[in-house]
Amino acid sequence: MSFHQQYTSTPIPDKQQLVNQYVGKSINDLPTPALIINKSKYVSNCQRMADNATSLGAKFRAHVKTHKTLEGTKIQVNGYTDRIVVSTMMEAWNIGEYNRIKDVHFSLPVVKSSIPQYAEFANHVERFSIMVDNVDQIDALVSFRKKNQGIKRWSVFVKVDQGYHRAGLEVHHQAMDQLLKKLLQDEETKSQVELFGFYCHAGNSYSVGDELSAKNLLVEEIQNVNNAAKIAKKLDPEISLVLSVGATPTAHASEMLTTDELTRVLGGESLVGELELHAGNYPCCDLQQMATGCVDEKNVSLSVLAEIVSTYPDRGDEKPGEQLINAGVLSLARESSKIPGFGKVVKPNGYGDWIVGKLSQEHGILKPSGEDPNKSCRFFPYGTKIRIIPQHACISAACFPYYFVVGEDDETIEDVWVPFKHW
Repeated sequence: MSFHQQYTSTPIPDKQQLVNQYVGKSINDLPTPALIINKSKYVSNCQRMADNATSLGAKFRAHVKTHKTLEGTKIQVNGYTDRIVVSTMMEAWNIGEYNRIKDVHFSLPVVKSSIPQYAEFANHVERFSIMVDNVDQIDALVSFRKKNQGIKRWSVFVKVDQGYHRAGLEVHHQAMDQLLKKLLQDEETKSQVELFGFYCHAGNSYSVGDELSAKNLLVEEIQNVNNAAKIAKKLDPEISLVLSVGATPTAHASEMLTTDELTRVLGGESLVGELELHAGNYPCCDLQQMATGCVDEKNVSLSVLAEIVSTYPDRGDEKPGEQLINAGVLSLARESSKIPGFGKVVKPNGYGDWIVGKLSQEHGILKPSGEDPNKSCRFFPYGTKIRIIPQHACISAACFPYYFVVGEDDETIEDVWVPFKHW
C-alpha cells in the first residue's frame, strides 16, 4: 500500500451524517463537550491576516495545524495564497492535494524514517519543501535520492533560531556556516538538494504583552532570515531565496510595520529574498493570543461547549464556591498564559467572571476569577451549557473528533468540519 492510499483511507467521522444530524440545530441541542467555531469570526480573521501580508508586500503561507480541516484551509487560502504549512503528513496528504494549493511546507525538521513518505508526497504537489537544521539531515536526504533517482530533487528551508531554542540554528553560529557550505558548495549535495529559503518562527512572541513588542520581534525575524540569506548569497550570488517569517503574534503585529519602516530598519537596503509571512493560530485565536495584546475576545472564533455537572457552595477561596463541568484536560488542555485559568467562561452572560481553575482528565472545576471587584459571580443552574475560550486552541481542537460551525448568530449550526488528525 502506498503512503497516499494509507493516509487518505484512514477512517474519519462521516461528515454527511453529522451534517444531516446537526445542521440547523442550536448549540443547546449538542452533546457536550463539543468544539464550536464561529465562521464569521474565522473568515474575518483570515481576511485580516491576508491584508497584513499584502500591506507588508509579502506573500502569505497559511499554517493549517490548528484546525486540520479542508473547509478551514479553503477559507485561509481563498484568493490569498496557494502556499500552506503542515505539521503532520496526515494534514499534507488530505489537505495538500486541494487543487488551489501549489506549495506545501512540512514544518518539522527532517524525520529520517519519514523520508520515503516525503519523496512520495512530493509527486502529488507542485512544490514540497522540508525543514533542515543539521547536516545529518542533509546527508540522509542525499543518500536516499542517490538510491532512488526517479524522485524529485529535495527543496529545503533552513530553520533559523532567533532565541526560542525549539529548533533551528542561530544565524552567526558555526553550525549555520557548516550547513550552508554543505548545501551550496558541495557538488554532490547541490545535485540532490535545493536551498529554497530561510524560515523563522518567533515562538518567544507569545510572551509579549502588547502589539508593539510583537512588532519588534517581527523585525528581528526579518533581520535574521535576511542576514542568513546574505551569507548564502556570498556562497552563491545567483541563488533566489524565500524569507519566511511569522508566529501568530508577530503576524498580527505586521499590520503596524510599513514597508518604509522596514527599509529604514534594514539600513536603506532591500531584502535579499522574497518576503513571506506565515501563521497558523490566527483564524481561531485563544487566551494565549489575547494575552499578547494583539487580539481581543471579540476576535476569538473557537470555544469549547461544556455543561454544569455539579455545584459546591462555599468551596474554594472565592464566593460563592466552585462548580464542576464535563470538560477537562482532554477538552481544554493544560496550558497557561498571563490570563489566569485553563479557560475563561464567556457565555452565558450575567453570571460574573468565571474561569476553569483546576483540571483532571474529564473534570473541570470552575471558580471565580478573583478579578471582579464587585464579587458578582453567581452559580450557573445545573445543566447549563457554557462556552469556554481555551488557553491554546490548537491543542483543544486536536482533542475533538469534529467541530460544530455556527453562523453570525453564534448559536445555529451551519456546518460540521471533520479534521485530519494524528500522524
